[in-house]
Amino acid sequence: MSNLKISLLTNMVTPYRVPFFKEMASDKNITRFRVLTCVDKECDREWLVNKEQDYQVKRLFGITLNLKSGKDARRIMHFRFGILWELISHRPDKLIIGDASWTSFIAVFACQLLRIPYVVWNEITTTSKVSQGIVAKLRNYMYKHASHLIASCKMAQDYLRQCGVDQSKISIVNNAVDNELFLTHKVELEPQREAIRTRLGIDPDAFCFIYVGQLISRKRVLETLELLAKASQKTKLHFIVAGTGPLEQDMRKKAFELGFSDINFCGFVQDKSLSELYVAADSLILLSEDEPWGMVVNEALIFDCNFLVSRSVAAGIEFNSSYNIGLVSDIRNIEIESFIINNSRYKKLIPLSPMNMKDKYLSSVLKI
Repeated sequence: MSNLKISLLTNMVTPYRVPFFKEMASDKNITRFRVLTCVDKECDREWLVNKEQDYQVKRLFGITLNLKSGKDARRIMHFRFGILWELISHRPDKLIIGDASWTSFIAVFACQLLRIPYVVWNEITTTSKVSQGIVAKLRNYMYKHASHLIASCKMAQDYLRQCGVDQSKISIVNNAVDNELFLTHKVELEPQREAIRTRLGIDPDAFCFIYVGQLISRKRVLETLELLAKASQKTKLHFIVAGTGPLEQDMRKKAFELGFSDINFCGFVQDKSLSELYVAADSLILLSEDEPWGMVVNEALIFDCNFLVSRSVAAGIEFNSSYNIGLVSDIRNIEIESFIINNSRYKKLIPLSPMNMKDKYLSSVLKI
């Protein structure tokens, strides 16, 4: 099937989705690709997204509620009723429904009203914390009436199976990052590794961990710092923290209390500045209690970094299972010293790219 008009619903456009969206828009089978968003950027995000002309972006009319969830997290709820008018005025042949909060459910009923087939893009995994009650019922209704479902990983597929979705309706399409951009940075920056490490104050014989992401409790950043500070008493290591969030001051205070000075708080970084930090590091560390994927795992592997992740980080589990790389562990049983001793830099590029992500996506969508 060609000359397809495809729309994709999501909460916002994120930097790591842009290459995939560009691939979708440039495919010969697609004549129009529209990305429908709830907001330009949610309140707890700092990244910058370049305006792209390859595809159309439409922010839907409606309201968004920003509610507190715990001491440092936000529960963001989107009610974008403009999805109905969007589907009427720019009717797609197929709608892909991603994570758009309550707008996803509104879209389901709009599609049924207008007889538009829809595909669900699911990133909820078996370890994700999900809402129950009416939200769970609406979610299961969305799954039941979808023409097809795309799961980001095996854990996301298993979650759909637990919700009663038939295996034949599910395809797995792993997430990908902009390999070409990062590889270009890698070629330029790798010869400067020693100089970059010196500038960051990393001792030549120190093992360097890097954390990239929000500084919030869900990411277990305080526990990560405590773990590395304790290990630093027995082995020489350094810790790069790339990100901001409500727990930054708590982390700084904790590092001071523990006498852990081999740490850099780099704030929010992206693009080439982030690539410099990956070049300096030996391993990514990500011990989240809930991580539906974890694009930073993809990024770290491009720079030959190993990874140490919790059992809730879907990307780590997927790559560890498929390529026998990295370490996936229960946070209570992590032995930092043993990981460092047995560390090996991964020299093979993971065969995931925005292009093959697009190809797998379309092969699933075209089945409908």
